[in-house]
Amino acid sequence: MAASTISGDFGQVKQMSVILKEGNITIGAGFDFMGSGTGTVSLASGLDQGDWVALSADTGNTYAATGGLPVVTALANGADLCIGRIIDTPRWVKIPATSQTTWATMLAGGYYRVATIEVFPMLVGKATLVTANAAAIVPGTVGIIDVDASASAAAGSLSVVDVASGGSNSMFSFHYAAQAEGVTVSLLIGMTGFGTVTT
Repeated sequence: MAASTISGDFGQVKQMSVILKEGNITIGAGFDFMGSGTGTVSLASGLDQGDWVALSADTGNTYAATGGLPVVTALANGADLCIGRIIDTPRWVKIPATSQTTWATMLAGGYYRVATIEVFPMLVGKATLVTANAAAIVPGTVGIIDVDASASAAAGSLSVVDVASGGSNSMFSFHYAAQAEGVTVSLLIGMTGFGTVTT
């Protein structure tokens, strides 16, 4: 049986702005099409419109460090969660003057590109995490977050808690949060189905 040529794309998908983690940035010398000297920029794992992407699990991708935007990277075997594909042309936030090899430096300096992706069907929203010292919250990992019913009711907004195991298999974070006791941070949460509730 041959692969179908019938379109599998559908409208009304959820779109998100994301930061692209594209590996080392190399700045070099070069020439434009008129022969004038100009700088060149190359990316170790450059992404383009139409590419499918995975959620980056880098521990530097906190809500505060990314301005609340998720960070995505190229698909890799056995790597992070595949969440969607790029639907527009990536745009530079800031091009560095020199080559860059450290993600934390690139993130802090704005030396990266941003794009819009369409994501698989899910609910995406901001949540408050009050850490219980049970687990580090790793982007894309399910089973380590539960909805905290009492804190959500008290705050009037979604509040979650880290759990060692048995958390919701339909809920994950787009951002990293270190394992700690009683620390309050913001996360962007994705839900693909019904979430479990604790307390």
